[in-house]
Amino acid sequence: MKSIRKWPALILVSVLIICTLSGCQSHKKKKVYQNYVQDLMDVNYKGIYDGYIKNEDGNESDAITMYNETCAALANQLIAHYSMTGSTTLTITETYNELAQNIYAQADYTVSESYEKDGTYYVDVTIYPINILNQAYDDIIAQIETFNEAVNAGKYNDYTETEYEEEFALAIADILNDYCSHIEYQDAVTVTVAITDDGEYYSVDTEELQAINDAIIALEGSGDSATANDAE
Repeated sequence: MKSIRKWPALILVSVLIICTLSGCQSHKKKKVYQNYVQDLMDVNYKGIYDGYIKNEDGNESDAITMYNETCAALANQLIAHYSMTGSTTLTITETYNELAQNIYAQADYTVSESYEKDGTYYVDVTIYPINILNQAYDDIIAQIETFNEAVNAGKYNDYTETEYEEEFALAIADILNDYCSHIEYQDAVTVTVAITDDGEYYSVDTEELQAINDAIIALEGSGDSATANDAE
């Protein structure tokens, strides 16, 4: 029988970008650090590499790896959340990786120019959490109930485990993909990140990257009173 598990916190597995500062003057750091955080997010959530390659002298292969790892992490979370870990086939894996890309393509965020406070530079990242888990919840519950009724009626008695898992998984993915075309967002949240700069390299702390990642997609049952905004 299928059910929805409690949604776990998303785990950021992307590679932390470490960039050479190249001796930028302090008055340029406001834009340099802004670009850095913007490029970091664009690579991980949008699969956009141009800024990373231009501004951070990044490698396209590394950027592709970061993006694929971020999407794979979300795909695995969705597979676990909808109780599909018993027999994860290549078809399921590929379908949910594509779904993760579709979801992250809807990510809505802005990155402020950096500012200095007590000798440390900070960047504010304003994120509108993607509300797809809550949007799709009723339809997915209905699909699970329909599926379980079919199980009880013996529809899947002659199915292999692979066929059984794939039919369920693809039905759930179809629902979520449909919602990607009319995504709603919860109210904006702002994550402030500090730039660590030793004069040669600069980076963002992993815990702050995790806070950004946690804010990208709203958890199931969260923000019930928030006003959702339709994507244009």
